[in-house]
Amino acid sequence: MPAIERTANEMAPPSRFGDKAFEWLTQAMAMAVVALVFLVGWQLARGSSLAIQKFGFHFLATSTWDPVAEQFGALPFIYGTVVSSLIGLIIAVPLSIATAVYLTELAPLWIRQPLVSLIEMLAAIPSVILGLWGI
Repeated sequence: MPAIERTANEMAPPSRFGDKAFEWLTQAMAMAVVALVFLVGWQLARGSSLAIQKFGFHFLATSTWDPVAEQFGALPFIYGTVVSSLIGLIIAVPLSIATAVYLTELAPLWIRQPLVSLIEMLAAIPSVILGLWGI
C-alpha cells in the first residue's frame, strides 16, 4: 500500500499509555517516600515524648550522668559520635579519592583490573558485616 493511501488510524502515533502509567507510578512512589519520612518522624516524636517530658530538651546539651539523682545528659555521647565520624571522614575521603584517581588515570592495566575487581567485591559486602569482621 502506498504511503498516500494510509488511513488516519494507521498514521496515528503509538499509544502513550505505558509512559503515562510509568509517570503516575513514579509520582506515587515519590509521594510514598515523602509520606514514609513523615511517618518515621511522627513515630520518633511519639516514641520519645515521655523522655522529653521527663528530661526535657536539655538532655541533649548537658553532660551530667547521675542515675541516682536521675540527671542524664547525652552531650558526651553526641560529641564522641561526631568526632569519631569526622576522624573517619578525614582518613577515608582523601584515601578514596587518591585511590580512584590512581586507578582511573595512572595505574597500568595489570594492576587496575585486579584492584577494580577487589573494590567491586568489597562494595558488595554490607558495611555492617565488614565492621563485625573487624571486631
